[in-house]
Amino acid sequence: MMSTLSLVVCIVLITIILSLIIVLLRNLLATWLSATSVAGEGLHLFSLLLVLMLPTLLINQLSSIGISILNAYNIYYLPEVIGVISSVVNVAIIFFLAPCFGIFSLAVSQYIALILLLLGVSYYLWRLRLFHWSDLSSVRLHGFGVFLLFALPFFFPYFVGQCNAFVEKWLAGSLGEGVISSLDYARQFTVVLQGVISSVLTTVMVPLLAKAYAQHDMEQYQRIFRENLIVCFGILALAVPIMVGAATPLCNFFFLHGKISSEALSVITILTRAYGFAFIGVLLYMVVGYALLASDKGKRYAFWGIVMQLIILGMNLALIHILGIYVFPFTLGIVHLAGAGVLVVSLLLQHKNTIYLRVGRYSLLIIGISLLLYIFNEVIHMSSAFVQLLFNGLLLFTLLALCAPALDIHLYTYLNKLYQKLCRNS
Repeated sequence: MMSTLSLVVCIVLITIILSLIIVLLRNLLATWLSATSVAGEGLHLFSLLLVLMLPTLLINQLSSIGISILNAYNIYYLPEVIGVISSVVNVAIIFFLAPCFGIFSLAVSQYIALILLLLGVSYYLWRLRLFHWSDLSSVRLHGFGVFLLFALPFFFPYFVGQCNAFVEKWLAGSLGEGVISSLDYARQFTVVLQGVISSVLTTVMVPLLAKAYAQHDMEQYQRIFRENLIVCFGILALAVPIMVGAATPLCNFFFLHGKISSEALSVITILTRAYGFAFIGVLLYMVVGYALLASDKGKRYAFWGIVMQLIILGMNLALIHILGIYVFPFTLGIVHLAGAGVLVVSLLLQHKNTIYLRVGRYSLLIIGISLLLYIFNEVIHMSSAFVQLLFNGLLLFTLLALCAPALDIHLYTYLNKLYQKLCRNS
């Protein structure tokens, strides 16, 4: 545990040093990131937000380490549930505070969501009684080296990914004022969705796959992978049609407040649709990537992660003046989809053509349902965005009930098992 405490102390120190460097260079960074056309009050606002969000870097790191420690003690679900709740709170706070605080609502919501997550994780760590304040006097920084050597292969794809995000902000800023905010607002829905699915994969699929792989039980390995693929696409079938087909009432409900213009709302709506489609590729990459980690092929996963980030970066630079702001969801979806196709070759799966056909069928069904919801919202317009969303939800559940067998979701079997379980308990 002293090595783990050394890791925490080192990360805190490194984060503080980096934050101080950013504070000293904030004006230079703000000028570079926000594009040369932004000056005066806009540059000051950008610099202020840059400094204002720096503490979230440390909070995020502490929460991630805490969740990893809890997972090591077989506590999976509680921190992940707290994470999902904090993500939902993040979106809700933006909805309520945007009319009053404008762009600062993003900062407020981020802080509240992250602090809520950190408090929840800290509470469960405290219950384990793993650390004491007196342990800090025994910390040796060389204990950090064990973790550094183990994580070094994964450092590079994450580093390239963060650099990619950095360049993406710069490119978005060069397109004009308000573009970065539009991207951030449109991404909020996929951030929540990715948090939910990532929780499902890390708490359920990865441990079970790793156990099956260690026992050389390939039949069990394939069954677990198939079942989790169905679960993830089931979640996707609930979310993507709303983000794509019902994007207009969805964005009207959450963002049509305060001083947001109709032009900006239109851009956010289109981006929401684009990120909804792109997330199909992101989901496939997540499922296959986590399966590789469980199969002791993390280095291969890390290598292709670097390649993908570099390809995304190159495509963004090449296509930014052709596709404009919409280049970001386009490259995100296309490259992750291609990356999933490359990685699946390394998976320990038999009959991979069956997997391809299954994924193709699921994706086409989700796109078809999204198209039906889009037509519904183009034909029928209600005065209340909330009521329109409610009718979209009813239509979506009806369509999913009809398409459940094609998604390999056997509703009758599940309901029958639930009924029998209730009868036994009564």
